[in-house]
Amino acid sequence: MNELQDSDGSTPILIHTEHGPLHGQLILPPDAGGLIILAHAGANPESHDEALGAMLRQHGFATLRLDLLAYAEERFEDVHHNVSLLAKRLLGGVDLIKREMQNETLPTLPIGLCAADHASPVIVRVAAQRDHDIAATGCRGGLIDLAGMLYLRSLSSPLLMLVGANDAALVASSQRALKEVACSNKLEIIPATGSSFDSPAAFNAAAGELANWFGQHCRLPAQ
Repeated sequence: MNELQDSDGSTPILIHTEHGPLHGQLILPPDAGGLIILAHAGANPESHDEALGAMLRQHGFATLRLDLLAYAEERFEDVHHNVSLLAKRLLGGVDLIKREMQNETLPTLPIGLCAADHASPVIVRVAAQRDHDIAATGCRGGLIDLAGMLYLRSLSSPLLMLVGANDAALVASSQRALKEVACSNKLEIIPATGSSFDSPAAFNAAAGELANWFGQHCRLPAQ
């Protein structure tokens, strides 16, 4: 892990792959009670990860914004939808964080996963494969059934699914997928938005739901 901090207090992280490095930004506030990995695949302005990360830090979480694509891959549309490939890379990111915690380079914190749209099934699959490492998972839109039925049924990490009220097809798809999930889960309908949560009111509602969810499921016990 790169220990040199940027001017905003973030620590750059590189994860090497055969297609080039993956880039991440870790921000670790003092006395953080949990670490939320905000995963995305390439440039994705509608995911609002920077603003969401700021809100999560206000609620006492460390954040790691992690791009699951190397820069050279972002122009290829099909790779954005490759759940298997992106899950493999996120697993590498989780393993890196766990090693740093074991080495005491990072404090040992509960880890949560958060993603939007195409990356939502990716974090569901990873949470199912790392059930002892992932304390909670939150998705903003996306077709989580693309994680695969095996992974939905084996998921043990509490799952929050946020869907816009104007996206009836995604509401129905999420309801069907969550019937396969045996662990604690919640479907929250965000009023007056489609799948991108692009209005300030929709974003604030979604961010508030995520902060509350991770606060319940991904925080160190009070001392």
